[in-house]
Amino acid sequence: MGTMSTKIKEWISLVREKVKNGGVSESDLDQLEQMLQVKYRRQRLLYLQATTPSIRSSVIGMAQHEPVNGSITQIEPNTDDWKYQTVHDAIVDGWQAIFFPDQRTNFDDQEIDILGYEFILQKMEIYDE
Repeated sequence: MGTMSTKIKEWISLVREKVKNGGVSESDLDQLEQMLQVKYRRQRLLYLQATTPSIRSSVIGMAQHEPVNGSITQIEPNTDDWKYQTVHDAIVDGWQAIFFPDQRTNFDDQEIDILGYEFILQKMEIYDE
């Protein structure tokens, strides 16, 4: 199962060769049209807890929810293994913020049962069934 972007890049590479060797056929365009007919989409969710409400502050907790039956939320306790050290890192990697934390004042999380400032991010994935 490849992503749509990968399939289109492969198609473009193939068609460039065809252009060099005599041209593109009607069936090549039909193939591209078929690739562009998106039927399946799923939402990936990433919960990041940061030390402040800024997208550039350090991440102190994370959970990723994949759109697969039976998947288990992955929470890595070792921050060195986390792919993102800030919310900004995740946004640069293509995640979209869909929820920003309340702009409350700073607090000492040892006294309150809250883990940082929670951001929720999503990636929409297009796939073939």
